[in-house]
Amino acid sequence: MPKYIDLLRSHIHKKAGSLDDIEGLVHEEETTEPDTNERPTKVTTAPSAPPSPSPEAEKHRATLTGTYGAWIDTCAHRILDIFRTSATSAPATMRPLFEHTIELIQKLNHSPEDLNILELEIANRIKHIRDLDEELGDLVQKAIMVMLYAIKMGIHLRLNEDEQHALMLAAILHHIGMTQVPVEIRHKPSALNNKERQLIQQAPDKGSAYLRSCGIEDDRILSATAQAPERFNGTGPKKLSGNNINRMARIIGLLSMFEALIHLRSYRKRLLPRDAIRDLIGNHKEEFDPTILKALIEVISLYPVGTYVQLNTGDIGQVVMVHPHLPLRPKVHLTMDKQGNGITPRDVDLRVQPNIMVSRCMYEEDLAHFQEQNAA
Repeated sequence: MPKYIDLLRSHIHKKAGSLDDIEGLVHEEETTEPDTNERPTKVTTAPSAPPSPSPEAEKHRATLTGTYGAWIDTCAHRILDIFRTSATSAPATMRPLFEHTIELIQKLNHSPEDLNILELEIANRIKHIRDLDEELGDLVQKAIMVMLYAIKMGIHLRLNEDEQHALMLAAILHHIGMTQVPVEIRHKPSALNNKERQLIQQAPDKGSAYLRSCGIEDDRILSATAQAPERFNGTGPKKLSGNNINRMARIIGLLSMFEALIHLRSYRKRLLPRDAIRDLIGNHKEEFDPTILKALIEVISLYPVGTYVQLNTGDIGQVVMVHPHLPLRPKVHLTMDKQGNGITPRDVDLRVQPNIMVSRCMYEEDLAHFQEQNAA
């Protein structure tokens, strides 16, 4: 059976094509047993549960969870401080953020497996981050989410530490010009008028100029901020195309649009990551560098850490780990039965449980709706 990711990848090289086959494949992969290439080498008819983690291992993970959770909280507040200062047009102090982010890059390069913990802690904090500030919280939310995907892309593309750090900072700061756009325009759910649209279009250049006024001289960060709205096929506001767009801007532009599709908003339902990828492939494929789009497809899991899944057993839980090269076999922390009632929490690792599969993926708000329906 062809892989979901392989099929999406093939669309990058096709001139045109329907997404019906993608939708059919997704349904098939969610309701049938996984491909044999994704099963463990040794399979038994009644696999035993993996051994429980030792108390020492549990304590170590709890320590890491606390460490990364504290890092995210500090990062969000430092970003918010910068955005609040930017909204007044006064120069912001960037050094604390720079030092804080390089610390994370160094940690993850030393322990790449910690990325699962970081992603889970971000997923569990994203609503809190949004609520930090009524006017700027959504921009901080976007900065944190694009930062997460920039980290994953930087690792996948094998960037060196300096490049990873620059990409991470570009991800956090690329939307800073939007802090000077009135909140009622940024949050407007209906179509913008010409004047409002012009303010939005001016934000990237204003953001780049603002960062320069704050002492940032790295052209990768400045170009990513100014050129993120440009499109590979020349349909962006400045009509730049192909390699005339800074490579870091090409990466950030794609990540920013992907994040916009999965962004938590008060006035519309957000897409699941797999549906956002489907939208990019189906409606925007020509707008992005195919090598970068391919990389994004390869780093986005079908069932991302932090989302909730229902298994073919009926039990429901949160994805807490995604195994490299096994996107359909995550580790899930189960907390509910098929009606949404609480159960004794337990972990199940689908990598070693070949007869258990994911049948449904959802966000926390979808889960709440599911529980309400079953309680009615």
